[in-house]
Amino acid sequence: MHYGRIPERKRDTWTVTVGGATASGDEYVFSLDEVTALPAVREICDMHCATRWTAQGIDWGGVRARDLVELAPPAEDVTDALVFAEFGYAANVPLADLLSSNALLVTHRDGEPLTPERGAPLRLVIPHLYTWKGPKWLRGWNYLLPENPDRGFWEERGYHARGDAWSEERYAKRR
Repeated sequence: MHYGRIPERKRDTWTVTVGGATASGDEYVFSLDEVTALPAVREICDMHCATRWTAQGIDWGGVRARDLVELAPPAEDVTDALVFAEFGYAANVPLADLLSSNALLVTHRDGEPLTPERGAPLRLVIPHLYTWKGPKWLRGWNYLLPENPDRGFWEERGYHARGDAWSEERYAKRR
């Protein structure tokens, strides 16, 4: 599911940027070829939507998000990342979840390249979090320090900061 138009797939010009509170203070820009040159992996996992549907046993292919984190590491005090995608979409993701072994930068589904409707050329999939945490058409992330107030699209609208599907963390608690 998505709202609005689907971006054109331009593999040769698609970049992934990692910035914010990096360990070096630098911003890193990777070509799609540099990202997909990382060790390839496949994970079979479920996908959970906050609207209460689940797709079971999806075969995702890509690279581990943590392999890109190793190339562009966060500063010591980073707790979260604000992942961003085409058209200004963003979502908060705890750094621990981005570093999990099953957080993938996905290029394939069921052994076939992703279609533009599914997020090609690159989408983030973190199976234990709700789908809003894994945007289609991923462009990168900014590392956030604890005092950084940046929030993603759905988090600003009352959705949970973490979004763990197994704990049913759909909505933020009201104060």
